Amino acid sequence: MPKLSRRQVMASSAAFSFLSTLPHIALAGGHGDTLRVAIAGETGDLDLLQNVSTLSSYTVVFDGLIHYGPGGVLEPGLATAWTIAEDGKSIAFDLREGVTFSDGAPFDAETAKWNLERWMGVGDFSWIGIADAYESIETSGPNQITVRLSRPVPAALLELTIVRPVRFLSPNAVDADGKQASPVGTGPWIVESYSSSETVLTRNDNYWGERPSFSRIELKVVPDELARANALRAGELDVIGGDWVAPLSPRRAKALEGEGMTIVAEPGTATTILGYSPKSPMMQNRGVREAVFLGIDRAAIAQVLFEGFADPSVDIFPTTVPTAGVRHAVPARDVAAAQAALSAAGWSGGGSGWTKGGDALEIDFLVSEESFPGSRRIAEMIQAMLTEVGFKVDISSVDNATMHERRPNFEYDLTFFATYGAPYDPHGSLGASFVSTVDTGPDGKIYISDELDPVVLAALEASGDAQEAAMQGVYDWLYDAVAACPLLVTQRIWAVHPRVQGFSLPATDYDIPYKGLTLG
Repeated sequence: MPKLSRRQVMASSAAFSFLSTLPHIALAGGHGDTLRVAIAGETGDLDLLQNVSTLSSYTVVFDGLIHYGPGGVLEPGLATAWTIAEDGKSIAFDLREGVTFSDGAPFDAETAKWNLERWMGVGDFSWIGIADAYESIETSGPNQITVRLSRPVPAALLELTIVRPVRFLSPNAVDADGKQASPVGTGPWIVESYSSSETVLTRNDNYWGERPSFSRIELKVVPDELARANALRAGELDVIGGDWVAPLSPRRAKALEGEGMTIVAEPGTATTILGYSPKSPMMQNRGVREAVFLGIDRAAIAQVLFEGFADPSVDIFPTTVPTAGVRHAVPARDVAAAQAALSAAGWSGGGSGWTKGGDALEIDFLVSEESFPGSRRIAEMIQAMLTEVGFKVDISSVDNATMHERRPNFEYDLTFFATYGAPYDPHGSLGASFVSTVDTGPDGKIYISDELDPVVLAALEASGDAQEAAMQGVYDWLYDAVAACPLLVTQRIWAVHPRVQGFSLPATDYDIPYKGLTLG
């Protein structure tokens, strides 16, 4: 996996941190034919092979062979059809005819092959299964390619929907060394300009798909949430929100709703999980893990801290992710059951404190507001709940850099994780967060063990009718072992100015919402 975490990339706007002290930002920009959307950090140059630009901005400029639709349905993109060989070791794609890049260059089999060979088989992208298993690409006429693999990759089609590097760049948009020089794609929008303050997009009137009703988008860099809300109130922004675009807190959403803004919230695709360190002697005790699991009131966290814009869960993935598995009922908080679990595991004491072998029941809870905004408040609420059980919980609040050092080294007892969400899951989070041999850099691991590795790998390699059962095997293992403590699924929250009509959420949080909109 990339060495930068996904949330770190999204929030990489340190150069503009001075803006966060301002209660309001006056944003220039016209009305009428321009949609103005807040982004938390600058888009950057949208290099498809570099992990430095905000992920949400790629999809408006670049198309993939396959698009990720609602509920994980795979939809035709630059490929109109695809066929997987019986042995799973090759995939043939029929390419859409008559497509051009926004600079006029044709999209055809040779261009598709050139693009795919820029990342398939390249070590930096070995975290993508289809890249790691790549052998060759063959063209058959102007509009068909066949990708040949060394082994079956059941998630290959899903992987081709992710944000980068799988999308397609004009062959004219590279320098003499083959490096991307400008962001030129086949998508519905063309980058007119980008800077530290905004990226301006103009409509691609030669786009092969449905063209937007308006001709311009201004992506305004506004790192501070209050400034974004004030600009929406003032009519200087049209749309704010989205975890990977410009996050909107539940409390702010409630306030904006009472002021005439439209709030759109739907179940999310990522789960917030409390992870037990697999290297912590304290958390190796199953009774301790069970006591944490039972001692937390998920419904209270969802209601009090998220204003109801979250859904309690004890499952690794929400139902908005394909093959999310059989659902488990969310238990009510049960202090007595938590204490009984500790007693059964050999701990003695009670609500005032527990000991075992001379060791006190004391745990280190690692949090970082920079890495996970709002995590300190959640941790404090959990701390109070576990204190009633008899835990002594020490909250270690650290900066982003320290979190990204300590979490991969398991230097904590408890800490927060989030699954990747659509379109990466379930394969993305399972392969990255639960397989010990995969390098996930600063993201760390939710849980690993020698016994778990083969269970997860079998699920990742399963296909067809066997896949669902194999995935369920992973979920059952994690649940039965109390290997992780899922908390809730936060809803996807956006706020929209009244002049915008027809707003609906895209299939993933990595997309800028513009489809179907009309502007008043």
